[in-house]
Amino acid sequence: MNAGHIDTELARLEALRQYQILDTEPEKAYDNLAQLAAFICDTPISLVNFIDENRQWFKAKVGLDVSEMPRCVGLSYLCQEQRQVVVVPDTLADEKLANNAVVTGYPYVRFYAGVPLITPRGDMLGTLCVIDQVPKELSQKQVEALVALSHLVIDQLELRRYVTEVSEVTEKLMAQEQAASAQSEAARTRTNNLLESITDGFFALDKKWRFTYINGQAERLLQKKQNELLGKNIWEVFPEIIGTTFYREYHKAILEQVSVEFEEFYPPLNCWLQVHGYPAKDGLSIYFQDITERRRTTEALRESEERWQLALHGNNDGIWDWNLKTNEVFFSTQWKEMLGYKDHGVSNGWDEWIKRIHPDERDLVLQAFQDHFAKKTPFYVCEYRVQCQNGSYKWILDRGQALWDALGDIVRMVGSYTDITDRKRADEELKRQNLRSQLFAEITLKIRESLQIDEILQTTVIEVQKLLQADRVLIFRLETDGSGTVIQEAVLPGWPLILGENLNDKCFKEQYIERYRRGRVSAIEDIEAAHIQPCHREFLQQFAVRANLVVPILVRDGIWGLLLAHQCAAPRQWNNFETELLQQLANQIGIALSQAQLLEKETQQSQELVRSNAELEQFAYVASHDLQEPLRMVTSYLQLLERRYKNQLDANADQFITYAVDGARRMQTLINDLLNYSRVSTRGQPFKLVDCDVILRSAIANLQIAIADSKAIVTHDPLPKVMADTTQLTQVFQNLIGNAIKFCQNQQPQIHIGVAKPNANLDGENLNSIPSVDEWLFWICDNAIGLESQYAERIFIIFQRLHGRDKYPGTGIGLAICKKIIERHGGRIWVESKPGQGSTFYFTIPDRAGKQS
Repeated sequence: MNAGHIDTELARLEALRQYQILDTEPEKAYDNLAQLAAFICDTPISLVNFIDENRQWFKAKVGLDVSEMPRCVGLSYLCQEQRQVVVVPDTLADEKLANNAVVTGYPYVRFYAGVPLITPRGDMLGTLCVIDQVPKELSQKQVEALVALSHLVIDQLELRRYVTEVSEVTEKLMAQEQAASAQSEAARTRTNNLLESITDGFFALDKKWRFTYINGQAERLLQKKQNELLGKNIWEVFPEIIGTTFYREYHKAILEQVSVEFEEFYPPLNCWLQVHGYPAKDGLSIYFQDITERRRTTEALRESEERWQLALHGNNDGIWDWNLKTNEVFFSTQWKEMLGYKDHGVSNGWDEWIKRIHPDERDLVLQAFQDHFAKKTPFYVCEYRVQCQNGSYKWILDRGQALWDALGDIVRMVGSYTDITDRKRADEELKRQNLRSQLFAEITLKIRESLQIDEILQTTVIEVQKLLQADRVLIFRLETDGSGTVIQEAVLPGWPLILGENLNDKCFKEQYIERYRRGRVSAIEDIEAAHIQPCHREFLQQFAVRANLVVPILVRDGIWGLLLAHQCAAPRQWNNFETELLQQLANQIGIALSQAQLLEKETQQSQELVRSNAELEQFAYVASHDLQEPLRMVTSYLQLLERRYKNQLDANADQFITYAVDGARRMQTLINDLLNYSRVSTRGQPFKLVDCDVILRSAIANLQIAIADSKAIVTHDPLPKVMADTTQLTQVFQNLIGNAIKFCQNQQPQIHIGVAKPNANLDGENLNSIPSVDEWLFWICDNAIGLESQYAERIFIIFQRLHGRDKYPGTGIGLAICKKIIERHGGRIWVESKPGQGSTFYFTIPDRAGKQS
């Protein structure tokens, strides 16, 4: 390395340090430039990179996990050596680059394009670069855009340096100003202490706020004599100023030992006073003068200026004034700034105006002027685009009115410019949003109404084709091997039809399917120029595709297919709106497919459940019916053996016979209960209006022996009339009351049957569940043994018992029958209980009595 190169490197590093950019926090301006570079060049990685002695530090980065790299690693040295744009389409094609650490390792660079960041002084500080992990080419426009972005990075650096320099200069100026102000205040204080006769009003106060001196002008202004003020406390003489600006500023001057200056209205004298206060060792010196007339003049001038400014800058518009005699036009500063020009950046000529109007609208504007000059329109109003200083266009609302002289000649025209670019953009966006909303609403409605997938998919491709003005839109059902079928298509006349075709792109390998499964979106603007495999290009060309946009249709965790838009007539640049539209539609399709699958599965399960229940009920009925006759014969013979041979055989034989007879009886009971359970739905009677008081009396009558033996006390509220099956509802009451008696241990059963409706007087009952407005809530409350809450649902399952038969008899079917009966009536049943504290069984019956009547 020669001495000249060392000096240049040292100068470069010194320039980099002067910008104070290294190791700073991320800034949105640089991040936006990096993101824009990645977007323009269509690369996953972009960097704003600054190079110091030992490292490359990334001020902004997209797609990279590290914040810096060693200086000896990477490809930035190419830009530093060549000091111009460097584009490497494929690093592996260059032997020198192929072994670079960033090529062989992370981030696996295959494509590199970099622009050196060179300051106005010629120092190369770093690079703006874009990187891809696959080879690619950049168009000339992309290269030019990348260079333009590098200039913006330098502009940001220069702005940073300028701000720093301005801050330093400002601090110096403020220090000088403060020093000069202090000297001026000191000089003024010394001067005022020497003056005893001045044109301003003057008075002095001691530390106890007493007047020590007052001049003649102060007497006239305050309308007080010296003998009325000297030695008196100012706050006692003028109590009306306590709490006002006078009071606060005077105290501030004394407490902080600073001079004060203010203007304030003094109501007792109806005048404005300008006051200067200066603290001294012995108190406070006050100079004041009547500025009422000056304030009035200033206020009048201010109001006049405001009116002019409102006329000139009303609604933030630009004003123009056209002299038709000289053809000169006055453009206000706001008019020029609106288009990006400085105050003297536009000459006052008619041609300056006309040449900036968009060519497509120039004739329209000239015609609008002519119509107004011919008095066809009372005002000149026109909307058109105007070219700005940077070459872009803004939408302008231009309004004006001409002035005619006594001879009818136009002499002058005055008007205003209003920037309506945002409104125009909002209108366009609103149109797009409305179209998108209509499409989403239509598809969502179809999903909600029918879940007819074919109809939904057909609507999608037709409406998307219209909205995007694409030559073809299709939905491709994807198979696991990458092949698939076009199941819906909307295509303009003249282009190949591929609906129903089974397609297999040999380039569409497993890794591509996985990328789409992860949500990858593919947008190719020009098939001919795109960096894609030749086999894929040939595959697309057979369908006349010039540009395509592909988004995946995902169903839960898997990929179902693809939604594609094709442009066949010419290449096309797909914008964010179009990409987001297809993504959102693909999501809606995925939701519809998922719901359809769930609906189909649910329908199959429901059908299977209905079939299973029907078979179960039929089996229970057949089994119990077929067992009745042989069991009756077994029971009869066992009872005959018991009567004939009891006490004639040994004790063991008597015991065996007793066990057999008891088992046969239990089997008979079990068969009868099972038969009753199977008949709840199949053999139930039609619902009719029944009186629950009558049903309860019938259930109690059926249990009169158990009630008498246990001395149970059964009470109840007045019960309503409901639409029900009399026999089944009686069975519910009978089973629940019978259980309450059976499960009482060594105590007198106390059972209460209650009922409630919404808004009814519940007589203080603390119900844990309040019925809905269209149902009755019944409950049977007892003082039995209770049960753990964990068994509250189990006891309603058939054959589920919590106790052995030797302790509490039964088959375990009774509560299951109750549940099935209540559910047949459209209600629900549940229990709330604690061990040792009894149980409360609740059930509901819909209130259909009023509707029946």
